Formats: sequence, structure tokens, C-alpha cells
Amino acid sequence: MKYKVLITGKNTTLIDDFFIQMDDSFEVISTSQRFNDVTRHVKYFKPEIFVYCIGNETRENMNQMIHVKNILQKNGIPFVVAGAKDECDEFERVAVNVANLAVVKPFTISSIQEDITKFMGEWQLYHGSNRLNTKAVEQPISEEDVEAKLAELREAFQIEKPASKKSWKERITEAMEANAASEASASQRRHILVVDDDPLMLKMLKEQLREDYDVATAVSGKIAMKFLERKKTNLILLDYEMPGENGPEVLEKLRAGDATKNIPVIFLTGVSEREKIQEALALKPQSYLLKPVDHEKLINAITKVIGRS
Repeated sequence: MKYKVLITGKNTTLIDDFFIQMDDSFEVISTSQRFNDVTRHVKYFKPEIFVYCIGNETRENMNQMIHVKNILQKNGIPFVVAGAKDECDEFERVAVNVANLAVVKPFTISSIQEDITKFMGEWQLYHGSNRLNTKAVEQPISEEDVEAKLAELREAFQIEKPASKKSWKERITEAMEANAASEASASQRRHILVVDDDPLMLKMLKEQLREDYDVATAVSGKIAMKFLERKKTNLILLDYEMPGENGPEVLEKLRAGDATKNIPVIFLTGVSEREKIQEALALKPQSYLLKPVDHEKLINAITKVIGRS
């Protein structure tokens, strides 16, 4: 069974590999990075996954992918970025939370196929499949097609075949109910946006918090504001001193926006002078923590503001 892949990017060597060496796993069509081109290909090709083969991309190219993500998200299509680690990391900094999966070099043809195929199995299990979804129930589906799909999922996730035989409609209904329950459970987790110009600090805080919270990161206030145009968060951990726009300036923008004025903010800073602390507190953040951030104090401060997931 082949997945339908819509592919773009400047890494033409990798794109050729998808067409030539991965033809047994993927049905591939390429597109440009123009939003209108992607929109048309999504409409007429109906891909199940979008792959961005990154290579010497400009910041403008990367920013364009934010708009592409919007049309993909509306159609339930996951976004995969593939390329060198430094380029994938840069893409994550520029286009925060756009990629659902990153396939990073060094990789082989077989490892790419394995990573994407496994990811798609998980994606379709939790988000529904373009091939087997609510609308599909209304259309004639053969018992053989359903059995093949269920066998594929059982093999991928090592699920034993049920002893009792149920009709395909019953099994589809159960799968959809389980998916809905999973999404409802995931939605109960609190979300935190961490804004800091230091990538190492972002990585450390994300690792510390990911067990209890959904965490997104941004390396500047500008990227954070773009993120908040598309998504919501329960709390912002905001670096007080950053190049360009500093923490107080970002907080001022947040408080001026109707959609962001009530988001709780906790300042993080390495400055310990009394006057600086008083300046920060005058802005009325929910809390203020000194760097290096003590993990226990951080968790306690967050819990007081938004609780735990």
C-alpha cells in the first residue's frame, strides 16, 4: 500500500530519491513552494503527507511554509521536513511548530521509508485516515479492504487480533470513538510557550516540561506573536532580556492584543539587580524567576498559575 506524498524543497537529490528509489512505498508528486501551487495540488492530488526536502533554503522560503501549513492542517495532512540537522533546526526556529516530523541526516533510503511509514501509521490511528474516515463509512467499503487496513495497524502497533468477529462498521465506529477519546485526553494538557533567544535554554526547558505540558518554543518575540496568531497557549515563559524586542516590549504587545491580553506570563532572567527586578514586577507578570532556573521553583511557579496537566 503506497502513501500519496506531495513534495517540495531545494534538495533535488532527495526529491529524486523519493521518485526513483522509494517508488514502492510512496506515490509522489512534486510542487513548488508557492502557496497557490500547493493549494491546487492538495485539492486535486489529495496527498496523505507533505514532505519539505530542505536544502539551502532562504528565510523567505521557510516563512512561506507557515502559510502552507495552514492549508495542510485544514485538510488533515501532516508536514514532514527532511534534511541536514542544522537546516532542520533552523527551520524549527524560523517556522515554529510547523513540522509534525523531522527526518534528519544521516539517513538511508530504507530508514526514510521506515520513519515516514511508521509515523503515518501513528498519525492515521490518532487523527484519522484519508482512506478510512467518517466520510468513508458512508461509501461502500469491502470487508477485504477493512481487514487489510486493520491487519496493517495490528502489525505496526503489535496489537493482537481480537478473538470475536465484529462487522466492519462496528470496528470503524470503535476506532473512531477511541480516536476521539485520545484527542480529548490530549486536549486536557496545558500548553506553554517558551520565548528565549538562547536555543540551549529553549531545549533545556522543553525537556524539563514536556512530561507534564505541551511545549512550544520561539527564539524571539516576533516569532512568538506569529505563533499566537495561529494557536493558543495557557502560559508564556518570557526571557526578560533579548536582542531586538526585549521581554517588557513583548509583554506590552501581548497586553495590547484582545486575544493575548489575558495570557499569564512568567519572566525569566539572568539579571539579579534589585532595580531590574522591581522594573519587571512593575509590569505585573504572574511570576519572575532568575536564571539558571531551578527546576523545582519553575514547576511550583507554573503550577500556581495554570496547574498541572
